[in-house]
Amino acid sequence: MNKVPAFVKLLTPEDYKKYYIEKYCKKELTTFDGIKVKFYDDQFEHAFFESSNKIKRNKDVFSIERAFRIDWIEYVLKNPNAELHIGWDRDKKRYNSERRVAIISPENYVVILRINDNKKAKFITAYYADNSAKEIRKMPFWK
Repeated sequence: MNKVPAFVKLLTPEDYKKYYIEKYCKKELTTFDGIKVKFYDDQFEHAFFESSNKIKRNKDVFSIERAFRIDWIEYVLKNPNAELHIGWDRDKKRYNSERRVAIISPENYVVILRINDNKKAKFITAYYADNSAKEIRKMPFWK
C-alpha cells in the first residue's frame, strides 16, 4: 500500500459511478486501524462533482480530476501513514468529532468519513486538497 495508485481513466461519469459502486458500495472496506467503512451510491455525486457556484454548493459539474483519483480513496483509508484530523463543520463553524479527515502526504489527497461508532463509518467525500491542505493540517488530530 506504499505506491499511489494510477489515475483511473474511464469514458463517462456513468462509467465512473458504476466503477465506484462495484469497487466501494458492493464490497467491505476496512481502514488501516480497523474501522469498517460503508459506501453508498448516493455519495457518488458528492464525491465526484463540484459546484459551479461555491455559494450555492450545488455539486452540478462532474469533476474528471476527482474521478481520476477514485482508487486513491482506498489507498488513503488503508494507509497507516495518513494523517488523521477532526473534521470541520462549515455550517456550524466548529470542529465535529464525528468527522474524521485523513490526508496523505505528499499527494494532499483527503478522505472524509462520518464515524457512527468506534468501528463503523460512512464515506462522505474525497478530493485533492491543493488549496486547503495547510488548513487541514492545522486541525486537531484525531484520537
